[in-house]
Amino acid sequence: INSNIATSTTLKLANSPYALGGDIYVLPGATLTIEAGVQFRSTANSTLAVTRGAQIIANGTQEAPIVFTSSADTGVYRQLANNEWGNLTIMGSGYISEDEIPSNSAAPSATNYADMEGLTPANPANNDYGGGNDNDDSGSLSYCAFRYGGIASIPGKELNGLSLGGVGRNTDIHHIEILNNIDDGIEIWGGTVNLKYISIWNIGDDSLD
Repeated sequence: INSNIATSTTLKLANSPYALGGDIYVLPGATLTIEAGVQFRSTANSTLAVTRGAQIIANGTQEAPIVFTSSADTGVYRQLANNEWGNLTIMGSGYISEDEIPSNSAAPSATNYADMEGLTPANPANNDYGGGNDNDDSGSLSYCAFRYGGIASIPGKELNGLSLGGVGRNTDIHHIEILNNIDDGIEIWGGTVNLKYISIWNIGDDSLD
């Protein structure tokens, strides 16, 4: 996958595995649906970023999880491996607290926004999260695994296994595995999303931030 996803698209198991070619954005108005059992095997700074107003529907099963990993993953566990591809980032329109941007408020406000950490600097219009909709629905993730990731397109800015900015409570996230990420396992900036059944293992910084 070498270009942004501007229209609703389904990635089918029959065409798996897929590779992400750089920072790939699911643009506002588009829904990316990923069939159970699909695998992503990527290299370098390859990140899938779901923008505000877009959705991802990635529902695996216990028998056929959706796996985001690196091209070096042979299925044999490598304890010291990480930083081999990017991550999954989801940006929503829920309330956030952010006062580094001068126009923002330190208290939650519908006008607050922030730029997502670790994404391509050349795409500021697609990197924002935050707003006034705590019922934001950015889609559904279930039975998904994220392994050996964390490399970002900005030197010195590692990515988390799963990054969630301003994601709302109508987004479903459950049965998630994060394995061997160089930075945090999952990092959440504001919003109201609920997580359940999460496994985070062998992480370079915080497991859950």
